Amino acid sequence: MKSGLKYLAAALTLAAAIPASAQELRSSYFMETSNFRHQMNPALLDAPYFSTLFGQINVGTTGNIGAKNFIYDLNGNPNYKYTTFMNPCVSANQFLGDLHDKNRADVYLNWNLLSVGFKAFGGVNLVEINLRSNTNVTLPYELFEFAKTAGAKEHYELDGIGMRSQNYVELALGHSRKINDRLRIGAKMKFLVGAAYADFSADQLTVDMTDDAWRVQGKAQMKASVLSSTLTHKVLSYNAPDGRPRVDKLDDISFGLPGFGLAFDLGASYKLTDDLTLSAGLTDLGFISWKNTKHASSQGDYTFDGFDNIYVGGNDTGDNKLDDQFESLGDDLEEMFAVYDDGEKKATQALAATLNIGAEYTLPVYRKLRFGFLYTSRIHGKYSWHEGMLSANIRPVKWFEASVNGAVTSTGWTGGGALSFKAPHFNFYIAADRFFGKLGKQYVPLNSMNGNVTLGMTFPL
Repeated sequence: MKSGLKYLAAALTLAAAIPASAQELRSSYFMETSNFRHQMNPALLDAPYFSTLFGQINVGTTGNIGAKNFIYDLNGNPNYKYTTFMNPCVSANQFLGDLHDKNRADVYLNWNLLSVGFKAFGGVNLVEINLRSNTNVTLPYELFEFAKTAGAKEHYELDGIGMRSQNYVELALGHSRKINDRLRIGAKMKFLVGAAYADFSADQLTVDMTDDAWRVQGKAQMKASVLSSTLTHKVLSYNAPDGRPRVDKLDDISFGLPGFGLAFDLGASYKLTDDLTLSAGLTDLGFISWKNTKHASSQGDYTFDGFDNIYVGGNDTGDNKLDDQFESLGDDLEEMFAVYDDGEKKATQALAATLNIGAEYTLPVYRKLRFGFLYTSRIHGKYSWHEGMLSANIRPVKWFEASVNGAVTSTGWTGGGALSFKAPHFNFYIAADRFFGKLGKQYVPLNSMNGNVTLGMTFPL
């Protein structure tokens, strides 16, 4: 496995090449035919069903940047048709003008492997197994400003750099029941088995110009627990002043389950009037404890020579093609954020809790049409985000339901929708909370990372 920081940093700069923010299909929250809306509020588990493998696959991205922020097409130049933002032909104003104070990218997967809902114990019960993967990245404006215009200023503050990935399987046991004609409550207990966890962060980092190099002050930290693996070191003529060897890569990776944890979901739904229903759910209240976690940190006060040879004339197929240019950028970022081995020890990681608050109104003159508002808040430190979504849902006949929605989020405006086809013992649906915009040749989002797609098939019982 290559140096995680080097290639993760380069891929993050591309803004599209890494494997979550939210993992639930919010377009389905107000859909009567949705069997999986209990993943946002366990009180919405209201009917028995069965699914396996293709019950629901939800994969997507969120973010306020896209590949076009970092890859440029220099029309008419045969030497370098595609190039990075470091090319001197790309002006600093052109590149930096499209960035944000906080540039973020999230990629996620939620794959339902097995789900069984059945009636018993005075309500509806659930046994469910899901595979979940989340990768979150946040990079400050001044990191790119320093890379592009190093020397234009003598002082840079690189605060809030973060890259985190968590990958695990969850076994959920749930129960939902009606308390009376208006109130329904639900809860889940989830047992978590972690496969891989990595976290890199650098806060309150400053970079100052000296006579012949840049002085970097602050602390960068890395944690990693990936299956069963070992941490190798670079062979250098020097180590950290305290003798710690410099981290190179994770190696000797084999099967292992280094993480175990526990989480809870809680929810309620209350019919305020015949036409208005209020609901709230709080999910993923819990943690994963990772054993044999590799810890590493920077020297705290060191020098950096600057970005070198990031761009040399080339094209997308010959020497110094686009991948090589980003690899060079990754090499320099690895030097800038070099970390040294602190040994192995246990690490406990809180999950990213999500709050959903909904209000649904049924149109009295045509009760097959309903309108909903859903507020979602992801509580995840520097990776937190918020969203307000308005939706219209119609079910003109029992076998068909459709939903359209628009939302404003921490990463911009989005639009989505869902189609659901339901027979007596079969339900198929396709949906997207955020429609993908223009995609590149490798299906990379060009303008923004806001996009997802969900496919599902369940068998109502």
